[in-house]
Amino acid sequence: MMTWDMKFRDDRGMTMTELAISLAIMAALSLFLGSELQAMANRVFLDAAASEVIGDLQYARSLPVWERQAIQVIVNVEQPGITLYRAGDLSHPLRPTRNLKNKGVQIVRSTGGNVLTFSSRGTSATATTLTLVDREGMARVMTVSLTGIVRSR
Repeated sequence: MMTWDMKFRDDRGMTMTELAISLAIMAALSLFLGSELQAMANRVFLDAAASEVIGDLQYARSLPVWERQAIQVIVNVEQPGITLYRAGDLSHPLRPTRNLKNKGVQIVRSTGGNVLTFSSRGTSATATTLTLVDREGMARVMTVSLTGIVRSR
């Protein structure tokens, strides 16, 4: 005896229409989620670049107090990056140039010029605002006060 399930059940699989609808739904979801994941990754890269710059600036503030010698931070705006030097020796960087382009930073803007100098008291010669901008136009802003304090907004 045939039951209701056996009469109307078809074991041949999905029809072409069902398959096309399923693929269209999956494509729409992946397109939406893919762009959201990319935007999230860009934010993470920009935040990481900002954290690295803040760490370098704080190091550049504390090092001259320890060594009793001024430290200069050179901001490279053409190839986004920063390099730390002892004020008397610009031929030997303290560490390799921090390349911010690897983190998705396209533009670095500095209001106080391309050279920040931290004195042996830990103060800055000029108050400066650094802005990191990624390829999507998102920005992270850091300030260096005359007292040498580094803040992120």
